[in-house]
Amino acid sequence: MKIKNKLLKYIILLTAFNNQLFSQDTINKKILWTTDWSSDGKFMAIGGNLDTLKIYSEKNLKSYKSFPIKSTITRIKWHPLKNSIAVATQLSEDKSCIINLDTDERIELNGISPGGARGIDWNYTGEYLVVADNDGQILIYNMKGTLIRSFKNENSKGVTAADWHPKKNILITVSDKIRLFDFEGNLLKSIKHRPEEVMLLSVAWHKSGSFFVTGDYGDKQDKSLLQYWNEQAELLRSIDISKGEYRNLTWNTKGNRLATASDALRVWNSKGKLISEGNSKDYLWGVSWNKQGNRIITSSLEQNIILWNDKAEKILLIE
Repeated sequence: MKIKNKLLKYIILLTAFNNQLFSQDTINKKILWTTDWSSDGKFMAIGGNLDTLKIYSEKNLKSYKSFPIKSTITRIKWHPLKNSIAVATQLSEDKSCIINLDTDERIELNGISPGGARGIDWNYTGEYLVVADNDGQILIYNMKGTLIRSFKNENSKGVTAADWHPKKNILITVSDKIRLFDFEGNLLKSIKHRPEEVMLLSVAWHKSGSFFVTGDYGDKQDKSLLQYWNEQAELLRSIDISKGEYRNLTWNTKGNRLATASDALRVWNSKGKLISEGNSKDYLWGVSWNKQGNRIITSSLEQNIILWNDKAEKILLIE
């Protein structure tokens, strides 16, 4: 009887995690999920469930290119050296892909579960791309989009974000837990980040590789946690000032400022001290720094694209 009860409890929790994964990601609502600034600083990419990946010019903030992608673009990541962008999709007829901005060539990424993916990231050399999908698969591709290996996330149905170590081929995935893997797919560590059953949504290694930061969905009291962890995944600091889930977070090039997207744009230092805060009328989902570290772009629940300075002061609403 105890074994059956434990099994039933596990099934209920797993179902709850998957429901939480999509509960606010309303299919019919038009949301700008994600944004990223190109490594050379010349372009910005925006995606969501508007059936289009849009590329803006940094020079004049006007539309530069667009690519039709049906349904939801969950996350985009520019290659660290090339003018190519990796695109993760879900609930979509179009697969996750790599798009070459110079030639407009699109390479589809095979092997991803039919439910699509939300985690995507290039490794520090740009040689490998990881995609973490909604069925708990972790897939590693080369630059040409060829699948090199895949493995399963431990006891998990759906990964919300993935991030490579900045100096090693070690990666973190987040979902119901924080999990660290090596390049071969060996599980190095698995951590439950808080006592409550709360999904994690975002993760970012610091540029030094000595620590990383995670953001979660929030509990029933709307308490979302931003947490700093050392390289061994030991908790350094936990911060609960946000009323909204931490959809995305990212470091500037120097690594001295972290920008987080939630109920406000917040900028933190490397120790977890809040430096500045910018109010938002709606929940922010995407966030990215420019190359110089003096501008931040955000995308939001209500399709707003906003340019901010490094003090989280609004500069411009981009049309």
